[in-house]
Amino acid sequence: MLSMSNVSAAQAENYYDKDDYYTQDLQPDQQRSSSQWTGKGAATLGLTGDVTKSTFQTLLQGKTPDGQPLHARKIDLTKHRAATDYTFSAPKSVSIAGLIQKDWRVLTAHDQAVQTALTVLETRYAQTRVRTATGRQRITTGNIVTAIFRHETSREQDPQLHSHCVVINTTQMADGTWRSLSNDEIVANQKLLGEIYQNELAHQLRQCGYTIDPRPHGQFELRGYDNQLLNIFSTRRQQILELIDTWSERQDGQVSAARREAANLRSRRSKRTIPHHILVDAWHQEIQRQQLTLPPIPQPNQTLNHPSQAQVAAQAGIHHAAEREAVFRRSKVERFALENHLGQQSFADLQQAIQNSQELIQAGADKYTTQTAIQRELDTI
Repeated sequence: MLSMSNVSAAQAENYYDKDDYYTQDLQPDQQRSSSQWTGKGAATLGLTGDVTKSTFQTLLQGKTPDGQPLHARKIDLTKHRAATDYTFSAPKSVSIAGLIQKDWRVLTAHDQAVQTALTVLETRYAQTRVRTATGRQRITTGNIVTAIFRHETSREQDPQLHSHCVVINTTQMADGTWRSLSNDEIVANQKLLGEIYQNELAHQLRQCGYTIDPRPHGQFELRGYDNQLLNIFSTRRQQILELIDTWSERQDGQVSAARREAANLRSRRSKRTIPHHILVDAWHQEIQRQQLTLPPIPQPNQTLNHPSQAQVAAQAGIHHAAEREAVFRRSKVERFALENHLGQQSFADLQQAIQNSQELIQAGADKYTTQTAIQRELDTI
């Protein structure tokens, strides 16, 4: 799942200093790194490895690490969008396998899936606005500056594997100047990016030997983790639902998206720092108290990669898109393929299969049609 929220410079300082929101439950060890810089823009600025507090804050103030401006004009820090937090969250069963059962392969799969989605975000949707003779236009820059912070718990101390990808509000032009990042296309393709993450995660976990059970809207859970096991580690969700039920009794029984968000904020509890080993012990004790058992950790399965699987998914997506529109966007093909062939192929293999399709014909920037559609039009004429 992918959620997003804008961060102002003032809010960012509070997040980092007051609540320590991005750092308090990071548990670095030899198995994994909990924070890192990523993106072509970050590489240009010389940002690699772990995210340090001072550099992070400098970027959120709209400056490079050496104090140069990251925007074409002076910004008002009280109104400026310093960054956008894109949060990728793993399914609950994946969190249990990785954090309670300590299958470190799961954390690696999550990190790789996040990186795959971020690469698509950067390559396709990183844009800025420029003034031209015909007015303001958006141009694709293909670079972002991102700080990734992986967290392992929810505010209620339930296992919740998720990564905050804080994309700084800046991108570099071809001439080397820095400008504000336009995230319109990122927002428009939020669902696709979330589905890319889910598919890549599912694909990686299948290589590890897990069996996935697809759920609606491109979601999934791991097989063997029943609902009772998932529910005991979904405290926040239960609290939100209880608060919504209370409001619904007072209102007309209809719950809007705004009311859900209000319930989420109202029920939110400040995060607490609890030693990791104590949390793991508490999670195991809760499982024993509920008289539940955890499925065994599977062995790797190396026989799942078949190019034909990606070809089948690509053909299904093309057929679905062409059935409804004579000219369609590539994302329509991808979303159908990801939702209906979840985890059966990597996103890279799906891209290659779409690119190699003899049926697709490019009809403009990010617009496609098919040989069949053209022949149908010719027959009509």
